[in-house]
Amino acid sequence: MKKILIIFALLITAAVSFAQTRPYTQNDVYFKGTEYELDVYRIYGRQDGKTMLIIGGIQGDEPGGFLSADLYAEMRLEKGNLIVVPRANFKSVILFDRETEADMNRRFTKDLGVMEMDKVVEIIIRLMEESDVFLNLHDGWGYHNPKYIDQWRNPRRFGQSIITDADVFSCDDGRMLDLKTPAKQVLEAVNKMINDEKYFMHYFNTQTEDPLTKFTDMRKTATFYALKHFCLPSFGVESSKNLPSVELKVLHHNYVVNEFMKYYDIVPEHPRIFLKEPLLNYAVIRVNDEVVTVENGQTLYADKGDLIEITNVDANYDRGISCDILGMGDLNDCGKQIEVKGESRIVFRKDNQKMGEIKLAYKNAPKPVKPAVAVKQPVKPVVKEDLVPSKTNVVFVMKINGDEVRVRSGGIVKLKKTDTIEFIEALGGDFGSPDVPVNVKGYVPPGAINNGDDRGYQIRMTDYFMLKYSRDGMGKAYPVIAGNSRNEIGEMWIEIE
Repeated sequence: MKKILIIFALLITAAVSFAQTRPYTQNDVYFKGTEYELDVYRIYGRQDGKTMLIIGGIQGDEPGGFLSADLYAEMRLEKGNLIVVPRANFKSVILFDRETEADMNRRFTKDLGVMEMDKVVEIIIRLMEESDVFLNLHDGWGYHNPKYIDQWRNPRRFGQSIITDADVFSCDDGRMLDLKTPAKQVLEAVNKMINDEKYFMHYFNTQTEDPLTKFTDMRKTATFYALKHFCLPSFGVESSKNLPSVELKVLHHNYVVNEFMKYYDIVPEHPRIFLKEPLLNYAVIRVNDEVVTVENGQTLYADKGDLIEITNVDANYDRGISCDILGMGDLNDCGKQIEVKGESRIVFRKDNQKMGEIKLAYKNAPKPVKPAVAVKQPVKPVVKEDLVPSKTNVVFVMKINGDEVRVRSGGIVKLKKTDTIEFIEALGGDFGSPDVPVNVKGYVPPGAINNGDDRGYQIRMTDYFMLKYSRDGMGKAYPVIAGNSRNEIGEMWIEIE
């Protein structure tokens, strides 16, 4: 019997070894179906070699970084290994915001473990232990330049740079780690490919351990943690948020990653860069015990109290996918059983981009939308109605500090300077389309085209608003319009205390 068990164990070991014959890719998913879902890809080359850790999306409003990292998750290698984390902070990527609970790239500190996002940080730290070199991909404002040229090109700007914490770092075990040489060599090769001098990348040493450094926050970052605790050569790679296109940001990141791979003798089998518009095909959804397939733009019918679960999403991307049942569940509802509480929409996103939606409606005749304000707790900002004549039965669906509130057309919402709002949609009226734009007059999303639709933006009351759109030009109250200039179907006001 013992011999049989030994033979069986050997067969299992042989089968596992065969399954992982080089080259191969291993995909581990942590916290699946949550807002902090984390995909980790390990790519092993035909020949062993150094292991490079590539992280993108630790700050979710930097698409050049996370879209570039995503391309390396499917790479095959001739020599060496990659560990790729395309979206370290998935919640931040979905919201297209630098922070969620906090800035994840400032969580590599002694108080680790007190926030939900810290579970991701702990995994990143474990990945550092497996690696020989670490690249953290970002998009920064402006263009770093050793000399001051203007407000956008100067030594304090992070964009278009390779960042180190020191030229030569002294590790605790006595090793002296040269960071400047590989960074400079990579930059020389990269700038030859960029050609246009105004977009050249520059070397940026933040002198993180120097008591007189102007960049003390860098002591809390992933790159400094890896350097300090593991003597791991670590580099921050920053494209510029001011570059004219996302594709150019990705391309510059790719230039840098490819040159670092050359420097550390990690050899790809083939390059790959291709960005396509995200598109949902269909979703497989379980309604109680019945499984249905619903295509993009169609309607899922369910009654109040039914349990629905999105079990599969078919799209032209495999990673960075989230499902949001508006008004129910959380930011990412994929794979969760959610109780139907009312009619809604299921919004499907690839990263922060909406790629499709499915309506959620009752099986019987739709119930009319109640023109009311849903305030769960008394600490919420006060909402007053009927202070402005109502145009129609339109209801604005918005979030105030993350909590959903519905405001009837004609209503006024009083807000504090510390509040953050997000408009989700406008319901009701006769607009001829279910996709009604919502325009916060006077507000222009940073870095975006002002197309008159401010849905989905996290708007802080300290953001810039144009005074001319405010009531009496005082900057205290601004109208919010449902519809467009040719067909305004509803209006509410926000008042800032």
